[in-house]
Amino acid sequence: MQHSPSIVAMLIVFLILLGIMWLGGRILAKWHPVYAGQRAHAGYWLVTSVAVVILIFSRWLRPLSGFPGEWFRYFIYTAYIWMVGLVFMLVVLLVGHIVRILVRKLGQQSKPLQAERMVPGGLTRRKFLQRAITVVPAVPFALSAYGVIGGDTKIVANRYTMSFAQLPYALDGFTIAQISDTHIGSFFGMDKLDRVLDMVRQDEPHLLAITGDLVDDLDLLSPTIKKLTDFQAELPHGIFFCWGNHEYFRDINRIRKALYSSPITVLENSHQAVKDGLYLAGVDYPWGTNKAEQETKRQEYFAQSVNKIPADGFTVLLAHHPDFLDNAFMAGVPLSLAGHTHGGQVAIFGTSVLPVQYKYMKGMFRQNGSYGYVSAGTGHWLPLRIGCPAEVSFFTLKRGYNEAST
Repeated sequence: MQHSPSIVAMLIVFLILLGIMWLGGRILAKWHPVYAGQRAHAGYWLVTSVAVVILIFSRWLRPLSGFPGEWFRYFIYTAYIWMVGLVFMLVVLLVGHIVRILVRKLGQQSKPLQAERMVPGGLTRRKFLQRAITVVPAVPFALSAYGVIGGDTKIVANRYTMSFAQLPYALDGFTIAQISDTHIGSFFGMDKLDRVLDMVRQDEPHLLAITGDLVDDLDLLSPTIKKLTDFQAELPHGIFFCWGNHEYFRDINRIRKALYSSPITVLENSHQAVKDGLYLAGVDYPWGTNKAEQETKRQEYFAQSVNKIPADGFTVLLAHHPDFLDNAFMAGVPLSLAGHTHGGQVAIFGTSVLPVQYKYMKGMFRQNGSYGYVSAGTGHWLPLRIGCPAEVSFFTLKRGYNEAST
């Protein structure tokens, strides 16, 4: 069954972008006279229009497979920097406009100065401030460039050691690596996959878990499977995979055929014995038209995945959607690994500032002796990360009673 973004959702996104573009032009013109001129106005709309065309072409008009090439990535970077910068600029200029109004009112209440103060360079303080105000709109675009380019290139390794009283002695020191949400395509090519696999290789884990949203550009499906097939031979217990939502957005049947033809173990509401009492269970993405239907699907998928695992088995659950952590906590599953949220991609002091929120947004959670981890994602389909870098995660299992450590 295929799933894709609805026409209504795409229309809403388009209208929001249109509103941002219109409002950005209006506020910019009012911010300073230099931006109110005809040339500045024409330049603003020319750059904005080109950015929109690039984004539409790269996101919505490309076929299920096929992409113009690596060179087009830099045009997409530029388009995202401009559009994200417009959003940041709106916030900065709206706040700045409020501050200017307050300062003007306070100035009217104070006594007029006999003469304007001078600043170095022979300028009056008023003229100096006017010139300084001119460059304020550039600041949000600098932040946008940092978030788009820096966020797309930085990948961190997060390592966790967790202790479990029920862990079989033979599994003491067993290490699992996790990558999630690579979205191989526009911003995650084969060179980046090589870099990620090198990061995994350095820690010498026993197996690699991939928690969904592997490939978006299906022209890269075959080389991706080949690289993973070659790499799994280096791991003592191979690679395990569970489905994400983007597999359905692209072509689930084609991706399913490629994965099942490879040595990668696909866990589709099922489990696999690994070694010495370790079982890996995996669930499908819980599609539903509403929250209640999605919850029912989660319960059904989870029950299928752990069915017939021995009571003394040590289970690790792989899920794309983080809401499965509730099911795992309730059932006492020792460790669950999920993704999907990308950690929000923009965070302040570790907390996502985006309006889309999940109960389990990012990082490690613990409940009744069970652990659940939500990856911030190893890639993304929107190249913007601030305070929430992409990650490769490692989990070392230890027998004992200590709390999780990083």
